[in-house]
This record gives sequence, C-alpha cells and structure tokens, in this order.
Amino acid sequence: MPLVPTTAQAITEMLGRFGVDVAALKVSPLDDDPALAVLWTRAIARTGRRTLPLEVGLKMPLGMMAVVDYLAAASATVGAALTVAQRVFPLVAPGVQLLLERLPSGVRRVVIVNQPPFPGELESDLLVLGILLARMRTLASRPLELPRLELAEPHPESRTRWVELLGTSRLRFGTRRTSLHFSASDWATPLRSADPRLLATLETLVGAEQRTGDALLVAVRALAMQRLPATPTIGEVAPALGLSVRSLQRRLALSGTSFVEVLDEVRRNRAEQLLDEGLLTLGEIAARVGFAEQASFTRAWQRWRGEAPSRSRRHGSASGTKRTPPASKARAR
Repeated sequence: MPLVPTTAQAITEMLGRFGVDVAALKVSPLDDDPALAVLWTRAIARTGRRTLPLEVGLKMPLGMMAVVDYLAAASATVGAALTVAQRVFPLVAPGVQLLLERLPSGVRRVVIVNQPPFPGELESDLLVLGILLARMRTLASRPLELPRLELAEPHPESRTRWVELLGTSRLRFGTRRTSLHFSASDWATPLRSADPRLLATLETLVGAEQRTGDALLVAVRALAMQRLPATPTIGEVAPALGLSVRSLQRRLALSGTSFVEVLDEVRRNRAEQLLDEGLLTLGEIAARVGFAEQASFTRAWQRWRGEAPSRSRRHGSASGTKRTPPASKARAR
C-alpha cells in the first residue's frame, strides 16, 4: 500500500503491539511499497500467521487512520461513513481506492481496488479489510448482517482462523478483488457517533487541505475549530482522536509542529476570517477565538501579523482584500 508517514507509523506501532520487533526485521526506511511488502513477508514468517495483516487491521484503534476515522465516525449511517471513506481514503493510503457498487439484489459492495497494482497488495487488502470491518462494527448502532466477504487471498488450508477473526462463515477466497457486502438494512444502519457539525467542519478542512495529505493535522485543526471559543487542551483532544497524549505529541512532532502551534494557527485563521467579514468588533472577535480580553487578542495579533488588529482592519482585510460590511450590519468600532 503506498504510504504516507502517519500510516507507516501506525502499521509499525501496531506490529509492535502484536509482539513483532520491527527493528529486528531490518526493513528501513519504511517509505515505499516494496519496503512494506518485505515488512509483511518477514513479520508473517516471524509469527507464522498468514492472518497477521488482517489481525492488525481489526485491532487498529479508532483514530489511527486519522481523517478517515473521524469523518466516518461523524457520519449518519454505515453507508454514509463508507461513502465519505471512499473519498478520503487516498489521504492515508494513496493508490488504494474503495469502489462502491449496488448489486441487482440491492446488496451494496465495497471493493478494495489497488491502482496501479503494487508489491504486497494481498497483505494491504487484508489490512484494509480489517480496518473497514472493525470500524463499521464498532460504530454501527446494531450488529451487521454482512451477507458475504470476498478475499483475494488464496484458499487457506483451514478456514477456522479466518472465520474466527472475521466473525462470519460467509467467506469466499481466491476472488479477483477483496470486498465487503452489506445488506440494504446494514447500509442504512445509524451510527452511534454521528455528529453533523463535526462532519461539516472536517469536510471543509479536508476539501481545503487535501493536497497536503497530512490527515492528522486536518483532524486536530477540525476539533480545535469546533471547540472555539473554548481553548481545548491536548488532554481533551487526544482521546477524541483515539490517541494517547504522548502519541499525539509524537505524531505532531513528526509533522514538524506541536499541539500549541496548531491551536495558535487555528485561532489566527479564525480571527483573520472574522476580521475579513467586518461584522464584529475587535472585542467580539477576541471572544470568538478564545481570548478572555481584547488586550490579549491584540498582543497575539501583533505576534501573528506584526501590527495591531485595528491597523490591519484600516489597511484592508487580513488577507489583503478590502471589504465593506453591509450597512445594516456595520457597527462602530
């Protein structure tokens, strides 16, 4: 599976939880398809378990797939979650696509497609299958029927372990592609974690930042923005993303930033937006972005922009485009 750094880190971390000493496998750096294929080959040989990629996917905690997890969890139904996952999955696994199909029987099929084919794609398919299956079962408000699971994995000598892991005997091996089948009622099943407001915020940020591929930063910014004017702490945000504080700190550091810097960026961007709109007083803007008093906001703006916010307003908007507020909403400032 073509990698982004956060996905490579998640796989490495999960293999460690399964008792696999990744360093001892001598696969470094883990930054391309052949390296990942070698990693899986050696890890499977070390453990003696062909099902290892599937096991890793099934046990990968919610949050480790970053923006895919957050968008899916905030969606209204299983079908909506998989639809949004289809759109954003390339952010965490470029080259792996989810194809959603409706069969004549009314069953919905989610097919894992590798474009173009790459080394280790069978192991990648098992990992993705485990991730999708575990998330839908965890998030759904009721048990799912899952009429069938199709695996490109060749027929195993024994199906027992596969049935145990996948929770169903309705398995078909040796298919052209790996896919999950959902009944119509499965597809419409509500999610316990549905959050329309968070979903809208995340979708806005993902749309604006899809080129960056840094899904974790998108999710952290979204949660911070959602909670304004409150000032969230890392101790509040990390659990919401399915991470420990230490893991979040480490992953942000790998992205060259910190939680404090991300929060500062979110407040600055929101302040610039409100200043551009020209509808609020400086005191009101300060309150909207989490400052207890206007003086604190002024000092922060001077640090961000090198001048007082009132001067930025006089010389045009924060983004450099002069805006005149509607007369009915303009206020004395």
